[in-house]
Amino acid sequence: MMKLIKEIGQYGLTCTGIILLLASPSLTGGLKTFTSTIQTIISNILQPDKLLIYVHSETRSYARMPEVRSEEFHQQTVTIDLFPYIADSYFYSLSLLLGSFIIAVFIVVIASLMYTQFHPFLKKIILATIGIFESLPDVFFIFSIQLFVVWFYKQTGVELAAAYSTDKKPAYLLPLLTLSVVPCIYLLKMNLLFMKEEMERDYVLFAKSKGISDAAISFHHILRNTAMECLTHLHVIILVLLTNLVVLEFLFHSSGIMRFIMEDQPAASRAFMLILFMTPLFVLIKGTIHYRQRFYGTKGGGKG
Repeated sequence: MMKLIKEIGQYGLTCTGIILLLASPSLTGGLKTFTSTIQTIISNILQPDKLLIYVHSETRSYARMPEVRSEEFHQQTVTIDLFPYIADSYFYSLSLLLGSFIIAVFIVVIASLMYTQFHPFLKKIILATIGIFESLPDVFFIFSIQLFVVWFYKQTGVELAAAYSTDKKPAYLLPLLTLSVVPCIYLLKMNLLFMKEEMERDYVLFAKSKGISDAAISFHHILRNTAMECLTHLHVIILVLLTNLVVLEFLFHSSGIMRFIMEDQPAASRAFMLILFMTPLFVLIKGTIHYRQRFYGTKGGGKG
């Protein structure tokens, strides 16, 4: 019970931090203005059906005939209800984040099992290559994948995937693959290093002495234990995904939730959507920590 209360308290502190962060620009007006802004944000958050969003549009007008035919553009900003307008953006960003994480985990599992069958010299080359990729900036992978798709289309006329999003057709495949690259490299390097340590443990030597193959040992014992170790870095992986998601939505021209949060929108609406986006991630991280603790508690440390 105390553990549940502690986690609820952590969630409350996280929400409080989000509210204080979004209210911080009002500090320029003094402490009184800052306090008033916090009260307004909290009051509006408690009434989500009244939250608003700014939508920018552009209209086109022409001069009357017989004057010279000219074209003018007029920028307009209208205010509409946050829901259900923002729902599609919310689920789009959440599906990209969780989907890319699942893809990264799947690739890491397959690559790790294949890695155990390679020659030691080839293993060193693979680790060195991963180190090189890890040093490259995240934007490099996004631009490279986009440029490759465009180049391939120009050469063959075949569109592998949508290189950018439109209002009627949001891009999914390319953003998913792009977003999964960095966490995949990060997870793969960690998992391979953990596997190297596990291979030197007594239970592995004992299993080999019984004639169990390296593939069976890796799949049934080592991979399970290294997965539990990788779970301790889940919060870092989620943070990497979030920072990459901000860049990715701008470069793919996607109308996602991160782009909305970074725009000039009402503070209460941004705070509510940020809390709403953070909640399933908070539950995921806390759930994996609880599962890892139970795993080590019931499996005698998870070894063997």
